[in-house]
Amino acid sequence: MKKILCFTLIIVMALSLGACMPQSGNVTKTQKVTDPATTDEIAAVNYSDSIRGVCEYMADLGYVYALPESTGDEMKDPHIMDAELIGADEGYKFTCDYEGSNINVEIYSFSNTDGAYYKQGREEGKVTISKDIENGTFEVTFSGNGKYMMVYDDSADRAERKAAAVKAFEAFYA
Repeated sequence: MKKILCFTLIIVMALSLGACMPQSGNVTKTQKVTDPATTDEIAAVNYSDSIRGVCEYMADLGYVYALPESTGDEMKDPHIMDAELIGADEGYKFTCDYEGSNINVEIYSFSNTDGAYYKQGREEGKVTISKDIENGTFEVTFSGNGKYMMVYDDSADRAERKAAAVKAFEAFYA
């Protein structure tokens, strides 16, 4: 009787573990990005002054991947952020893979420049979402016209790549 009970428990545990395993059909939304082009090669003024325009500009430079409307590739679908949380109109989060590390790039558009997070970002170069959680403060960069904000986070902390991305973002409609 004990052997049958033990054998039954082993089968139940094996089936439970199998149900928790990732399925082969699941697709990650992390996309590879390449070494960036330069702002000398790609001019910001050739893009619409919109969040889609700044996303396409950063994609053509190689810092994020293109929006699915541009490529027809639904796999390359950035996460739509809850932009209202920081007083923004729209926001996208791109999770990219560069040389084996994760890079997260968030891009937001603002029409209201009176919001607290917008003002803190412009004045301090950072936005504090919550003081109660670890990593609740983020460094931010604004586009040249001040309508768009970017959060750039590289798990490998590549200062040169981040500086180039910031410079390119600041050049958008400067």
